[in-house]
Amino acid sequence: MIVNNLDLDIAVAEGMISRAQALQLRDLSVRELAAGESPIDFSQGTRDEPFRLLRGFRDIFIALGVLIFTIGVSVYATGLIGRVSNIMNNWALMGESSLWAVAVALVLCVFGLILAEIITRQQRLPLSSLVVSITFALWFALLFGVATAQLTFAIVPRTPHALILANSIVAWAAIAGAIVGVGFFYWRYRLPFALVLLAASLIGLSILLIREVFGAEWFAEYGRILTGLWGVAVFAAAMWFDIKDRLRVTRFTECAFWLHLFAAPLLVQSLLFGEFKDTPDVGYVLGTMAVLSAVALLIDRRALLVSGLGYFAIAISQLVSKSTLLGDQTFAVTAFVLGGALLILGLGWTGIRRRLLAVLPFEALKKVLPPSAA
Repeated sequence: MIVNNLDLDIAVAEGMISRAQALQLRDLSVRELAAGESPIDFSQGTRDEPFRLLRGFRDIFIALGVLIFTIGVSVYATGLIGRVSNIMNNWALMGESSLWAVAVALVLCVFGLILAEIITRQQRLPLSSLVVSITFALWFALLFGVATAQLTFAIVPRTPHALILANSIVAWAAIAGAIVGVGFFYWRYRLPFALVLLAASLIGLSILLIREVFGAEWFAEYGRILTGLWGVAVFAAAMWFDIKDRLRVTRFTECAFWLHLFAAPLLVQSLLFGEFKDTPDVGYVLGTMAVLSAVALLIDRRALLVSGLGYFAIAISQLVSKSTLLGDQTFAVTAFVLGGALLILGLGWTGIRRRLLAVLPFEALKKVLPPSAA
């Protein structure tokens, strides 16, 4: 049996061996390499924002199989359950059909649990586990939704107003089911990506509840502020994981990575779009990019920038489109500005970050941030 680098990483993360022992084992495996080569270290000095999405092409192959198979199963199941939605105005048939829907959804959840045990717990395949976690959340949402539909439509008065209320309750229950499913998935398998699904489900449930309590008009007026608050909350959760793993050697670093990846679009959406009637001026857009870049450099998280690229591209293209440039020239200038900024940051990341940390006046903050790379 061959122990690869990922196995050593997992052993360190789970406390089976110490970091020093892992380095010794890794050094033993590379002694026959050329003299100029050196083993990969676990420290921030040589491991630059570690991230694992694949465990070989086998992972891709199985992920494709899981994706295609679950899509087929889900389409068939939802087609069967779809009969419920087609007769939602026919109260006489609602109870009988929703019972079948509950049974089908329950079978899907059991099947998802079996997949998770094999692929996530036994095989430990990151990409395939990501696909399984998404289907697991969707199937739990389906189970809670159809079960709530069965209960709700059996007890509510048979009036049009009651039907509208029942539909809202079913939607809340579906998202609550996704929260329960993802929460269980993370508790059982400790998959970092599951935290993104959990955060997204919580935000989705809060949107439905806020719209129901305060109305759609209130949400449209203050939605930008709420989006920013959600982004700050997700960013704070990501920083909690980052602070617990300053040297980035445990699974906490991947938990933080996925949460940073999710927080950035929420923050940029709130800052650049939201309730703006007109496109922000160029100074505001570039200033927002500069601030977000500085934060990303300080916490050493490129993910904070990458997931916000689409929003920045839209904002820059809207600014450029106000000029006299043609359509293809607008695209070229947008790509030039955005790509140039990424190249500068990407190639000079280590040096820029080292200088930024050197001038940072807060010593207490430096002690919780990842150390600068050598």
